[in-house]
Amino acid sequence: MKTVVFVFLVASVWIQSATPSKLNIRKKRAWIVDSLTMEEEHTGPFPYKLGDLNIEKKVIEEYSIHGQGIDKDPKGILSVARNGSVYAHGKVDYEEYRKLRITLSKKHTIVAVDIDILDVNDHTPVFNLEVYNITVDESTQQGKPLVTVLANDNDQSGTANAQFTLRIVSVAPSASSADFFIQQRKGEQTGTISFKGYLDYEEAQKYTILVEVKDHGEKLQLSSTSTVILNIMDKHDHPSEFNRKTKGASDSSVLKMKQVGVMERMESGLMLEDNKLTMCLSEETTDITALNPDLHYELTGDVQGKWRLQSDYGTSVRLIKESGVDEGDHQLTLEISDSQGQFSVQTLSLRVCDCDVSANCKETRRNVTAIAVIIISIPLLLGIVLTVCYQIRAKKSAKHHKLLVEESEHSLSPGSVETR
Repeated sequence: MKTVVFVFLVASVWIQSATPSKLNIRKKRAWIVDSLTMEEEHTGPFPYKLGDLNIEKKVIEEYSIHGQGIDKDPKGILSVARNGSVYAHGKVDYEEYRKLRITLSKKHTIVAVDIDILDVNDHTPVFNLEVYNITVDESTQQGKPLVTVLANDNDQSGTANAQFTLRIVSVAPSASSADFFIQQRKGEQTGTISFKGYLDYEEAQKYTILVEVKDHGEKLQLSSTSTVILNIMDKHDHPSEFNRKTKGASDSSVLKMKQVGVMERMESGLMLEDNKLTMCLSEETTDITALNPDLHYELTGDVQGKWRLQSDYGTSVRLIKESGVDEGDHQLTLEISDSQGQFSVQTLSLRVCDCDVSANCKETRRNVTAIAVIIISIPLLLGIVLTVCYQIRAKKSAKHHKLLVEESEHSLSPGSVETR
């Protein structure tokens, strides 16, 4: 009986010691021996080659091939030829599959190949609202946030496809007293619309601001828009409103007040000092200056071979015009940011002229205008001179005629008859 118990214990120990080893063999993880990439939503034609596996031909021939895309969902998407080439036979959605794994197995040996799915820019960034409708008082101070817009992009987080920039496309009606701008921190999904200058109810009771969101896709950039309706509320007890309705000396004080309001600079606003510049076609550079010191500048949009920045940091940077720029009006988009992560998108309107005489477009236009005024004035001056000459001649003729008449009358008078 003791002998039987002893044998049973030895057998139990042997079985317990052997079982984990077998389990370890069965649960042995596959070695990742290679990886390929596959672009999601690829339009074909199918099949197309993803690449060649860096595995010995003998392994591919002797090992059985299974896994996602072959005999697991999404089935039939992938195939592996005996020479090691991997082919795609259909589309894969990145939002559903971020990675596909193929396994090559023989007995207890398993190796694996990962197919990473690349996110393509197939989602357009959109705002959370199609229309933002807000009302503000005309006495609102410049720099105060008016409204915050929010956008979202469902592409892969952290990639250029999911990152986007907010900018103001247009403002209607055009505001002469207020300059609207939007500020967005890098990497954030929100942008805050503010203005510099002042709001004038008499100029406009409502502004329609079109805001665009555009992603940073490398191959394709997608965009959408939202509309901000800004209603201006009349403030009758506002000092400027009272002054606008007065006459005489108060008019000058109102004008002075408005000028001060327009010229006042916001300490927190990342704005260009002048967003309308001119330069000659023969010139290669012009300077761009912001209101705040030590800012970072970046040109965006279609500027390749046309425009570039000599430097990208400071209060003022130099804009270089390439040979591909023609004469005419150009719109450049600048991203201006500070060290705290605040940034705004500014539109720079730049007129390129063919300056034949002056090195400055404005001077050239002024010279042309002056010449035109002189040419137009010549006939007028000539007419004035002729008129004056005619009047002088007429006066002389009248005076001469008067003298002749007087002499004639004198000769015919009785006292003037000569006696002999």
